[in-house]
This record gives sequence, structure tokens and C-alpha cells, in this order.
Amino acid sequence: MAFPSLFPKRSLLVPGLGLLLLGCGGEDRVTVAGPYPVTSVAVADLDGDGRLDLVATLHGEGAPATQGWVTVRRQDPSAPGTYLEPELWAGGANPGRVVAAPLTAGGLPGLVILSVQTGYPASDTGAALVRFPDPAAPGGFLAPVALPLGGRTPRDAAVGDLTGDGRPDVVVAADGAATLLLFPQDAAGGTFGAPLALAVAGTPTAVAVADLDGDGLLDIAAATANDTVSILLQDAAHPGSFLPRVDLPAGSHPVALKVADLDKDGRPDLVVADEGTSAAQGVTVLLQAKAPAAAGTFLPPVGYAVGDAFAASVDAADLDGDGYPDLAVACAGVPGNPGSVAVLIQDQAHPGTFKAPVNYPGLQGPGSVALADVDGDGLRDLVIGDGYLYVRKQIAGQPGTFGLPLRYRQ
Repeated sequence: MAFPSLFPKRSLLVPGLGLLLLGCGGEDRVTVAGPYPVTSVAVADLDGDGRLDLVATLHGEGAPATQGWVTVRRQDPSAPGTYLEPELWAGGANPGRVVAAPLTAGGLPGLVILSVQTGYPASDTGAALVRFPDPAAPGGFLAPVALPLGGRTPRDAAVGDLTGDGRPDVVVAADGAATLLLFPQDAAGGTFGAPLALAVAGTPTAVAVADLDGDGLLDIAAATANDTVSILLQDAAHPGSFLPRVDLPAGSHPVALKVADLDKDGRPDLVVADEGTSAAQGVTVLLQAKAPAAAGTFLPPVGYAVGDAFAASVDAADLDGDGYPDLAVACAGVPGNPGSVAVLIQDQAHPGTFKAPVNYPGLQGPGSVALADVDGDGLRDLVIGDGYLYVRKQIAGQPGTFGLPLRYRQ
């Protein structure tokens, strides 16, 4: 089954009707019924021009009943900080999270789109759709490659060379079993082998790939539905295989995971967004133990309130210019509440700890957040999926504070 490729760039957002894509007539005219809420955002330099571009998934709720899309806004090379017209790519049915990461050695980023239902085959209820970058059209993508999940519903994915052959692989966290699915990229590139099942402590909800123990090999961290994070370190003696996992406590109902060296000791740490079960939830921080403790071991978890309900996404980056990563957490909020994005600035006096959150009001309930300098001023901004694609730009001269939301047509 072939997906349509790139639709015409001209578009019009019609309140109450959704997104109308306007072509030049004939078969180029495509109408997409709405609404199409944004479910996930990502930021990457898709076309290699040195400027960051915006990516968002649009969850299909109109007719056709389940078709969804990925919208791409590339920066205008003639006007940095502004964006060209949106480009729409078919994203499978009901797309959730999207990951933008290099899928070829040294190449441009591609996309991994997590689709609830794809029709690959018709009985399959979930897949990860991999779109490799199009070498003939920087910023564009080839036809999707489907990674079948055997009826499991995908929740998250991460990309990295986990088999040591120089080609990025894809690891998927999906409902239905207490395993991750590692799809190794084939030797020729562009296709994937049968998945390898990696046991974790419970149904995986989020996954990240990073070198956690400093041996030069990528490891895996996975949040699970039974309130743990499973750590799978690669076996240095047998690259591509993993040591027995270590399970760590991770707060209540973890749903998102990020790796960052929070305390700047040279060892990556973990931060988990906890959806929780009551009205106000938070994040859990797992700092690595310092030397002489073995690399890849972690201290007991420390929880932080985020001032709102149902944390859904987390990112970490230096927001106030002190060299230490800070946190941004998308909080969907309780029904009837617009939610917020919580910003937690790190306490410089106590590296690896965080001050009370500052909450920036949401609009429909933020479900995704990414931190990136989208306008080239050297300051990281908040890129937010909140019904639509929004950006809150950092205010110059006020480190770690952000202005009013700017809505981007999708």
C-alpha cells in the first residue's frame, strides 16, 4: 500500500472546519476534514541548512475516520526565524509521537511516526512508520517503511546504532507485552530485520537511547507502566547484546523519558514525566552516582511537583544560560482545565536539583513539548503541541522566561 507523498504547500486554516489544502486543481486538490489536533512535536534541521525546522503529528479525527498526518514547517533560509508554508505527509492512522533523528550514518534526520492503526496488514492495530530522508530532495522523505508490531499499540520510539554496524536502529515501546521491540537496520540500509524482544519490568511507555555507562556503546532506558525504569546496558564484551537489566523506581504512571547530564558530572541522568493518578503530578529525577561508583548506576529517585495535572512530555536543556539543563514539562490538565507547560529552572547552588515550577497556561491541554532555539537568537524556546502547534519564544534579557504563545499554521 503506497502512501501519498508531499501535498501542495498552499494551505488555509478554516475555523471549525480544520485544514484545507489548496492545490492547482485536478488531482492536486486535497481536502482534509477536521479537526486535526497536534499530538506530538519535534525539532530538527531536516534539510541541512543549519536552521531548525518544526515537525508535528496531526491526529486524524475526521473523514477518513483514522487518517492522520505529519506537518513540517521548514525555516525560511531568506528570513531566519520565520517558516515556509506547511508541508503535509501522510502519517498513518491516528499518529501519536513523532521522533526526528538521523536514520543513515552521517545523514539528514528522518522520522519515526507511531501510528495506532496502519493497514500493514489490515489486521495490524499498530506500527511504527519510518520515513527515511530523501537524498534527492533535502527536507523531504521517502515512502514509509512499516515496522509491524504484531497488534501492539506503539507509545514511544528511539533511534541509535544498537547493533554496532554503523547503521541506526529503531527501538519501540508498545503496549501488549513487557518487552521493547528492537528493529535492526539491514546491511543495505533502508529496511529493517525482524524485531528483537528485550524484556523490561512492565509494559513499556517510553524509551530513550544513550551511552549511560561511558563505554562508547549505546544503552537503553525504558519507563514502564508498573512505575519503574528499566536500564539495559550493552555488554561491552558482546556488542549488540545487553547485560541483565536493572529496574529503578520512577514515580506514578511514567509516560515520558529524557536523558541529560543534569548535574554536569559527565554521567547522563534520567528525568521521567509521571502522569500520576491524582490532580497534581510531577517529574522524577534519577541522577547517576558519582565516581568511584560504577558508571551506569543511579541514586534513589527524587520527585518534583510541576504545579498541574497529567504530565505528558518532558524535555531538558539549558534555558537560563548557566550551563545546567533545566526542565520543561507539558501538562495536559484535568478536564475543563487548559493545562500548562511547567518550567523548572535548576538550582545553581545544588546541581541536579530544581526550583519550584513556573507554569505557562495552555490552551487545549499541552501534550508535547520540545526545547530549541527556533529563531536563531541563541536562546532556547518552547515548542508546544497543544491542539495546534505553538511556540513560546524566550524573552531576551529575562533568562528562562517566555512570551505569549505564537500559533503556527499546520
